[in-house]
Amino acid sequence: MRKLIAILSLLAAGITPTAAQTDIDALRFGITSVQGTARNMGVANTMGTIGADVSVLSTNPAGIGKISSSEFSLSPVISIQRSESDFFGNRLEDGKTKFQLSNLGAVFTSRYANSSNKKWNGIKFGISINRLANYNESYSFSGYNEKNSILNNYWEKLSDRDFIQSESDAANNYPFDASIAFQLNLLTVDTLTGDFYTATNNGNMQQDVTIRRNGGMDELTLGIASTYNDKIMVGASLGIPFLSYTERYKIEETDTRDSAFDLNSFFVETYQRTKGIGFNLKAGIIGMPIPNLRLSLAVQTPGIIYMNDAYLTSMEVDYASESVLLTGESPEGASKYKFVQPWKLTAGAGYIHKYGFISTEYELSDAGYSKFRFRDDNTNVRAYESYVNNVIRGKYGLLHTIKTGVEFKYKSFRVRGGVQYQSTPFSKESAPTQIKTHQLTYSGGLGYRGEHFFADVTYIQTSFKQLSVPYTVNVDAWQPSPMAVLHTKRPAILFTLGYKL
Repeated sequence: MRKLIAILSLLAAGITPTAAQTDIDALRFGITSVQGTARNMGVANTMGTIGADVSVLSTNPAGIGKISSSEFSLSPVISIQRSESDFFGNRLEDGKTKFQLSNLGAVFTSRYANSSNKKWNGIKFGISINRLANYNESYSFSGYNEKNSILNNYWEKLSDRDFIQSESDAANNYPFDASIAFQLNLLTVDTLTGDFYTATNNGNMQQDVTIRRNGGMDELTLGIASTYNDKIMVGASLGIPFLSYTERYKIEETDTRDSAFDLNSFFVETYQRTKGIGFNLKAGIIGMPIPNLRLSLAVQTPGIIYMNDAYLTSMEVDYASESVLLTGESPEGASKYKFVQPWKLTAGAGYIHKYGFISTEYELSDAGYSKFRFRDDNTNVRAYESYVNNVIRGKYGLLHTIKTGVEFKYKSFRVRGGVQYQSTPFSKESAPTQIKTHQLTYSGGLGYRGEHFFADVTYIQTSFKQLSVPYTVNVDAWQPSPMAVLHTKRPAILFTLGYKL
């Protein structure tokens, strides 16, 4: 959670925090979507209903109950991100490519797995690492802003006379943004009236924004399952999610039309690094009332992740009257806290035929259930905890995901396809009106199943839109706050190589 120290100082003064992005962090770390093997992704992540795939340890662990012999698999992925931004009518493209691991797993079967004289077909034990979220992305947007500057956001903070009562307060009370700008003379004060002034003359600046993010969330799962009388598969697993996330967010403003006195340009860059590890539990069941029909139900408990943040802000200013660039930097910030992920409930149905199968699943979660729990019992900390959790609860709501996949087989070869639809995570009252915030994922792939060796390849593409607000302003004369529309496409190619004993 970025800038926690500064925000708590604001709260102590009774000021509503505007720099924190904890509700965005809650969405980023609270919503996950299992990738796993190429076969699982080829059929839109619906193997939790069909079973017999190690990926299901992160969705419906009962599915490994159908695996008849021990197996191992490895699934690398080439992940591509392409973005297009619209900022003040100007369009820019950006993106990045990463090589990652989508799945590494193994399932071990007991010696009774294929016994015909026992009602239970033996214990299957599985261990798997599945990718849950990909944070690797790059965005750029640029445009001329006639209405405001990020310095207007800082002006609003420094102009609150209840919190800023001296030049010393202005230079120290906002160590992660406004105070650095004040120290670099991007904001100055009239010593007679106490009024603050911005070096940008309230806007009329070319703004260039770059966002660089790296990392991901993976989950180590340990699970067991078995099948009773070839009618019911049951299973449970322990999930241990671990994440690594870094973000560099840079806003650069340039006086391209000679509207600011002495100021050529300046930039503000924030850095955030988040690491975390946690746990959750999953349980599932797959019923086979008739030989070809499968009905599934799985539940995941709310997950607990213990987080560690580090953050830093730096600024650089180019004045026409100065022969050198002026620089400033915040202290190194750090915070520790607990994050609660929302629960998940998944129900599915599948039909298996000698020529393949078709399956569909419905997944329900509550994005507004995400919570932050801080370790400090300080009254102000508890007040901020309540504040941000109320924001999350009011802003987000039920999240619906519908997935359908199909696989055709001919001898040892497979052809697959699938589609996933994820609804907006926003509540009805908070959903953006400028764009639709649902998400669509299409997939298709090929596979080979030999006596021992198996291999799969899948192509996936996910598309979605989002809004990015670099900063906010509240004074009517400066509104509206700048806003970029970001259109993202995430194509990826997954490969799986496996071996059955």
